[in-house]
Amino acid sequence: MQVFVVGSFVIACSVKVPRLPHAGESLGGSAFLAEPGGKGFNLALAASRLGVDVDGIFAVGEDVFSPVVLSTFAQVGFSAAMLVHHAGSTGAGVAFVDPKGENCLAVCLGANLALNAEDVGPFAPRLARSDLVAATFESPDAPIRAAFALARARGIRTLLNPSPVRPLDPEILANVSILVVNAVEASDLGFGAFGEAADATTTTPAIEKLLDGGLELLVVTLGERGAIAFRATAPPLHQPAFAVAAIDTVGAGDAFAAGLLTGILAGRPLEDALRYAAACGALTTCQFGAFHAFPTVATLEKFLGAAPAPPISSAPPAR
Repeated sequence: MQVFVVGSFVIACSVKVPRLPHAGESLGGSAFLAEPGGKGFNLALAASRLGVDVDGIFAVGEDVFSPVVLSTFAQVGFSAAMLVHHAGSTGAGVAFVDPKGENCLAVCLGANLALNAEDVGPFAPRLARSDLVAATFESPDAPIRAAFALARARGIRTLLNPSPVRPLDPEILANVSILVVNAVEASDLGFGAFGEAADATTTTPAIEKLLDGGLELLVVTLGERGAIAFRATAPPLHQPAFAVAAIDTVGAGDAFAAGLLTGILAGRPLEDALRYAAACGALTTCQFGAFHAFPTVATLEKFLGAAPAPPISSAPPAR
């Protein structure tokens, strides 16, 4: 199994705080962590920990952090040939994490925003060897559009996590096989209401339009309420969340997407792939920070073997 990631890299700083801050407020922190991150890098690393061969394209700046990127890629077994250099700063971000593991964060994407379609061209032969091409919205539209068009032309499936959310470019959407969003992003993109009081298993007209337009799978993650998978030819599936003592939710969505694509590439039934994904997301919340929290195959199998299996359910089709 091989995935090609149109990726982002961010130096991720996290601070444990007694509660999330109000505007203009200064809080004392109980712990600080700086580690390699970014949604694209997290997705790639989490997939690699699960045994997937990873290639991709990542932008790095020309600053004091660029050697950190090189050493990080060497540490995790990623080739330096995955990096393209652009002027400016390497991406960096700061997250505040409360005692329940909830977080708020700000990211300055820096060189990630300079990644362009011309950068993708030389990577086409490597992309063509992949089984799936993945991207998040920490990368600009142009390189995603170029990479997904190359993938579609070669019959390669694609996965998009449009986070941080922005309007979906129709040209990108036309080449997306699997779309993974959280409840807030689903609402912002007009797919429907997925709040606490909403019936999350209802297939809305907007979701019907996506599926009728060729989207293979839409997965909406709902935090503690699990996740819902929508398909064109079958009822929605509800995957409950695993009950864990969450410490930090940073990276959980990236781990979920990595688990999902790993399960799908391994040929697992969707029910099994969703359970695999949910377990990856849950395990990632059990440590402060994300870099060391993404589970390995052994860790995941041990957890799945010991954890009660939350029952997956099918909702009646609303199509």
